[in-house]
Amino acid sequence: AVLAYNEFKPRSFEAGPDWPGVAWSEDAAVVADIQAARAAGADLVIPFMHWGWEYEPQPSARQRALARLMIDAGADVVVGGHPHITQGAEYYRGKLIVYSLGNFIFDSFKTDATRTGWLLRLEVNRQGMTRWDTQIAFMDDDGLPQRRPEASSPCGKAGDAQIHECVNQ
Repeated sequence: AVLAYNEFKPRSFEAGPDWPGVAWSEDAAVVADIQAARAAGADLVIPFMHWGWEYEPQPSARQRALARLMIDAGADVVVGGHPHITQGAEYYRGKLIVYSLGNFIFDSFKTDATRTGWLLRLEVNRQGMTRWDTQIAFMDDDGLPQRRPEASSPCGKAGDAQIHECVNQ
């Protein structure tokens, strides 16, 4: 099950009982959805979050707390985006959290940090994530991603205690 939530204003984008929109991130609802996905038979549960402050290189205390709450509720991996830069990854209770993948296709950004994104590859089975890596995508002057296979970016595998820096071929 891939669950997606928005935690960045304006909240007017929120879905309602009679109109379409985004799923707003309310802690109790997110936990209930993760538990409901498990109860419905999902082998894996991966929340994808639109969260965090733009251009902040580190995840906020809120992002960290919510990511850990989702893992405690039964999520296998937590993935996020929105800050327009990568924000790093960590393990919590043996589960992967990628706070922000950065940008992939977007124009008008001029710094290396805002022109860089990660492509996330997860290898999974019914027991969870077995291996993962990221590959660098650097946006050219037209805002289109160009792979940078020589660039080092995070990777790891199930059971790792720390995130590794890898060169992905």
